[in-house]
Amino acid sequence: MMVGECFYYETFPNDEHLFVVVAPILNKEGWFLCVNITTKRDGSDTTCEVHQHEHPNLSKPVSVVVYSQARELPIALIKRLTGEQQLPKMSDALLLRIQQAPLTDYSRLKKSFKNAIATYLGTKEEHH
Repeated sequence: MMVGECFYYETFPNDEHLFVVVAPILNKEGWFLCVNITTKRDGSDTTCEVHQHEHPNLSKPVSVVVYSQARELPIALIKRLTGEQQLPKMSDALLLRIQQAPLTDYSRLKKSFKNAIATYLGTKEEHH
C-alpha cells in the first residue's frame, strides 16, 4: 500500500518539497492524494504543524502541511520516486494526524480530497 510513503517532488516556485501519500483517490484507480510539507512562515496554513523530530527528512524546527496544494499523483510516479529516493515512511501516528487535521470545515483542502481521506480512514477502521 502506498499510503504513508514519502518522497521529494518538484513544486512551484522553489524546487522540491517532501510529499506524503495520504489516501487513494476515490473512483480513480491507481491514483493517490499526496500533500506536501514546507517550512512554516507568516501566513502559513497551520492546520497541521509537523516538528523536526517527527520525520528524518524534516530539517526545519516547525513545518506545515500545505493542504491547499494537495495533488493527485499516479501510482507509477510514486513508485518510481519512492524507489529512487528510499525515504522512511511517515510514522502511523504522524500520518494519522496529517490525515485527520484537514477534515474540518475551515481546512483549505478540497472537498473531494477530504472525502477521499475520510473514506480511506473509514474503511481502514472497519478492517481492525
